[in-house]
Amino acid sequence: MIIVISALVLAFRPRPVSVQVATADIGPLQQTVDEEGKTRMHDHFTLASTVAGKLRRVELHAGDPVRAGDIITWVDPTPIDPRQTAVLQARLDAARASQRQAGADVGRAQAENDQAAIELERARKLFEHGVASREAYDKAINSAAAAAKQLESAKSGAESAAFQVKEADAALMSQSRADTSLPVPIKTPVAGRILRLMEQSERVISAGAPIVEIGYTPRLEVVADFLTQDAVKINPDMDAIIDDWGGDKPLRARVRVVEPGAFTKVSALGVEEQRANVVLDFVDGSEKLADAYRVEVRVITWQAATVLKVPSGALFRNGRDWEVFKIENGRARRTPVQTGHRGAFETEVLGGVKAGDVLIVHPSSEIEDGVRVSVSRQPV
Repeated sequence: MIIVISALVLAFRPRPVSVQVATADIGPLQQTVDEEGKTRMHDHFTLASTVAGKLRRVELHAGDPVRAGDIITWVDPTPIDPRQTAVLQARLDAARASQRQAGADVGRAQAENDQAAIELERARKLFEHGVASREAYDKAINSAAAAAKQLESAKSGAESAAFQVKEADAALMSQSRADTSLPVPIKTPVAGRILRLMEQSERVISAGAPIVEIGYTPRLEVVADFLTQDAVKINPDMDAIIDDWGGDKPLRARVRVVEPGAFTKVSALGVEEQRANVVLDFVDGSEKLADAYRVEVRVITWQAATVLKVPSGALFRNGRDWEVFKIENGRARRTPVQTGHRGAFETEVLGGVKAGDVLIVHPSSEIEDGVRVSVSRQPV
């Protein structure tokens, strides 16, 4: 009789629920903000015709390398037109005004950079004497770095304005030549590669008509537009990872600037989003990449070498708190945990579990506190 009862008990006893498990362990963890981006050449040059006339056929093609001073093509100018001369003179005057404004911007940026350097030195001394907080010192460092970047940007703007003056001056000189029968060469200002041909066939063009776009290959950068709530977490000089670009391994990059102005972009679902561009420089070589290539950008906002972490799939919400199911003596035990930083697939745990604890990953609705479980795969 006892044997029969025991057999019936065993027969109707609930079977253990099959679960997948993982272990809490100690190791490195990174918290990132991810977004799709694309490469672009830092310096783009659009070569335009300096005179109105007949464009000769461009024999080069997109992707061809060029050297500084190479002649792309020739333009046979039309006879001098007094009205056109006046327009070119006005263009030169406007370019010179822009150059003066760019020079003033450089002066202002230089003054702000010098002031930021002084404030950084003052903050450093106060921090060393324990008067200022670490936060104030870090803020002074970031302000000095931003001022330096603004100075670099202003100098680039002044350089661009100087090139525009040269271009306008050359156009006026070409237009004012007594002999318009000589062809005008279209030369490249820098070495690089041809990105795009706006005009290739022989035809009549006006002065200022774009002919070819050239990119300065060594200055390749990455731009990605992040949601503004993610962009505020990103600071200049943060490390980043460029992934899914087609190579064998990810490339390292570093944030150069978070553009101060946001813009509205409509998502694939038709939702309007506020986004801001983040520009990054490559740390590793990017010779296989070219202009406008798609990449995945992961900016590292926090990282640590040794933290207690669990798979994010083991966590679930209970109200406003996080919990896990820990396996003890073949049974699932509901355990509250305190979480910290969250990585792509793992989450930092500040309390509730310890290294080596076996946790249920992606628990189903059958899992309750105290239910018997069987492991369908070994802990990892």
